[in-house]
Amino acid sequence: MRAILRLVKVTVSQRGTKDVEPPKGFLLPVKVGSFKVSVYEAHLDYLLVQPEGYSDVFPFRGPLRISQKPWASYCQWHNGPLEEADDPTKRLYCPAPAEGFCSKHRRTDRAIYTLCLDSRSPEALEACKTVDKKVQGEYVVYMVDFGGDRPKVGTTRRFRLLERIAEQPHVTATVLMVTDSLYKARRAEMALSKEGVGVESWRHKWVLGLDLYFSATRLTEFAERASKVLGEQWSGEIFTVTADVPHKPMLAEAELLVGKSFRVIGAWGGHLILEGDRGPLALKYSQLMHRDSLLVEGDELGLK
Repeated sequence: MRAILRLVKVTVSQRGTKDVEPPKGFLLPVKVGSFKVSVYEAHLDYLLVQPEGYSDVFPFRGPLRISQKPWASYCQWHNGPLEEADDPTKRLYCPAPAEGFCSKHRRTDRAIYTLCLDSRSPEALEACKTVDKKVQGEYVVYMVDFGGDRPKVGTTRRFRLLERIAEQPHVTATVLMVTDSLYKARRAEMALSKEGVGVESWRHKWVLGLDLYFSATRLTEFAERASKVLGEQWSGEIFTVTADVPHKPMLAEAELLVGKSFRVIGAWGGHLILEGDRGPLALKYSQLMHRDSLLVEGDELGLK
C-alpha cells in the first residue's frame, strides 16, 4: 500500500565537549585561540508514516521503497501541540489531499505558524503576531555555518532546537537570541539577513566532516556581528550535531530509486542515508514529505 511520509524522527544526545585547536603549522592572519565545541549526535528512531485512508500514523523501521510517480500531496495539519514536545506516534494527521493545508485546516494555529516561518510578507508577519496571542512558546534565533560566504540564520521553537539543527547540513551552530515572541524572533532573523550578516535560505549541500576550527572561527565572527545588530549579548557557545553515518555518500534523486528497496542506516542534514549496492546514498527527504511517496506492507505497521 502507499503511505505518506510525515516525519523523520531522530533523537539527539550529547556526546561531550571538544577542544578545537588551530591546525598545526598553519599561519593565521591574526592570533586566534582554540574553541570549545559541544558535540551532539543524532540517531534515527523511525520514519513516521500514514497509510492512505488513515488518520493514524505509525513508526516504520523497514526498508525504504519509493512509489511510482505521480504522487499526491496531503494536508500537513496534525493535532500535536505547538508549545511543547509530544509523542509523534500519537498524533492524528489530516488525510485530505492538499498542497500545504486543506480548506478545513487553513486557519488553524499550525497553519498560521507555518505561514509565519515560510514567508517574509506582511501577511506572514501578521501570522507571527497571531501566534504570539494564541500560543505561549519560547523561540530561538540560531545561526549555522555550512561553509558558504555567509552563515544561515533561522527561527525555531526552543524545545526543537537540536532536532532542527540536525535537519540542516552544517558544520557548527550557535544560538543568537531567545525570546517568548515569534514575531520578535522573525523580525530579528530578517534584520540579520538585511544587514548581510546571514542568509535565510540556501541550497542544501552535504558538509558533514568539514573542518571544525575554520567553521568555528567564521561562525564567531558573524555571531559577534549579529549581536551588535540585534543588541543582544552573544553567549559564545558553539555546538554541532553530527551523526554516525558515512561522511561522503552519493547524493541521490528519489525518482531514480523507484522500484528498489533500501535499508535506511541513518539520517542527517535533511537526508536519509541509504545502503546502496555501490555504497551509501543520501536522499533529501523533503522530496518525499507529505506525499504518498512510500510503499509499505500492512504487516510492517501491525495492520491486518
